[in-house]
Amino acid sequence: MGRIISLLAFWSLIGASAGWGYEEGPVTDGGVLEGKVVLNGTPPPARIFHLIFSPNIDFCGRISDGKGNRLLKEFEVAPDGGLKNTVVAVVGVQRGKPFNYTPEVTIEDCRIAPWVTPVRNGHPFRMVNKDPIAHDVQGYTLKDEYTFAMFNKPLTPETIASKTVKLRNGHYLFRTQCGVHDFMQSWGLAVGNPYFAVTGQDGRFTIPDLPPGEYDVIAWHPHVKIRAGRIKIEPNGKSELNFAFDAAEVDIPIHDLQTQFRMDTALQPHHLVPPAVELQQY
Repeated sequence: MGRIISLLAFWSLIGASAGWGYEEGPVTDGGVLEGKVVLNGTPPPARIFHLIFSPNIDFCGRISDGKGNRLLKEFEVAPDGGLKNTVVAVVGVQRGKPFNYTPEVTIEDCRIAPWVTPVRNGHPFRMVNKDPIAHDVQGYTLKDEYTFAMFNKPLTPETIASKTVKLRNGHYLFRTQCGVHDFMQSWGLAVGNPYFAVTGQDGRFTIPDLPPGEYDVIAWHPHVKIRAGRIKIEPNGKSELNFAFDAAEVDIPIHDLQTQFRMDTALQPHHLVPPAVELQQY
């Protein structure tokens, strides 16, 4: 049911609710929006990162493909096509329930989770490092093909820290990456009201307590074109809106799919502990 819109149209839709002008107040006769996001076609393959290019191979290599590669699976798809880690956000809500939300990511086993985290412009972004090694979390603000550094936060072992999200004017995309372990990545979308959800393993989502009215709704995944739809929320009603993405739209660089070593972990002065064979997924 979703329809593809251009990024320009997306900015105009979400701009009115990117964190400015939303008022908190009681919601009477609120309705529920629910639905499902699916990915049509064969899910894209996992991206490949050679561990030899990163430090802490002994620790980070405990999770790999067993051949010295860290595999970043960015598309979690259920057997029926349900797509996990998609942000579904209602835009244009001017007044509604309290907006008590502080995004948080956890760093554990050399990965940042969750992989997709909605963020609030001008508000804290919390980072929890559970690893016994240091990481360097870098935050970026994105628009179109341009990426700008937002913050750089070194995290010592087993520490908690926070930084303020400061998106550039007209920017609504956010990304983090560890400066020393490039396979550690996460993404975010700026939301301007509490009416959003991130799809679960089955691709489904539920957004409750919506004030009655007509709204635009967007579905966003970092690597496919944005989808949008429009819904009407009746008093105490339930509305359904589904979205479909196309796997054929995804273009993964060839170098991220390279399976052969450019260097070999045999160059290490000691033998590595055999890894638990596992994809890096969320």
